[in-house]
Amino acid sequence: MNLSSSDWQSFTYYALILLFLFTGLISRQDLPFSKIFKYLSIWLGIAIIIISLYSYRYEFYDFKNRILGEINPSAAHINEEGQISINISRDGHFYMDVKVNGAMVKFMVDTGASDITLNLNDAKNAGIDVENLNFNKRYQTANGISLGASVILKEMEISGVKFRNMLASVNSANMGVSLLGMSFLKQCKKYEFYQNRLVLTFY
Repeated sequence: MNLSSSDWQSFTYYALILLFLFTGLISRQDLPFSKIFKYLSIWLGIAIIIISLYSYRYEFYDFKNRILGEINPSAAHINEEGQISINISRDGHFYMDVKVNGAMVKFMVDTGASDITLNLNDAKNAGIDVENLNFNKRYQTANGISLGASVILKEMEISGVKFRNMLASVNSANMGVSLLGMSFLKQCKKYEFYQNRLVLTFY
């Protein structure tokens, strides 16, 4: 097995610590060898546990995100590689909590929708003046034709990843949930559905 320079540095660091502890214990002439061996074994065991935990830190991080995702599926989690993952909800859809102009909005990810679409209530919470919107866009939905008004969202934020001046629309229909359509997904370098999770890659 080839060790990188960082691995050798870590090995040297821990070896020096053990050597320091061993030297300190040996200098204690009042301690019998059995106790010296016992203390060294304890410290060696602690060092092995710390190294093992550090080596599997990414697995533990992913495990933590899976647990939190089961508790709150719409909460997005970002890993060390800059990927954001969302667990599937019990109804089979993917929901995502997104800050829009500082207000938290729950979106449903919809690859069949072309735009980022806010319902009236979420638009109000995001500081949009819905009373003076121009509903000049027509959408064909399962419930017939609905009207939408074009807006610019100053900021959208997901797990610390920010998007500015995003083109969106406010729907005049009584939508139950706002939608994250393809105009948002196209901001991703890659998006994929994997093991009941939606994984978004931005970098």
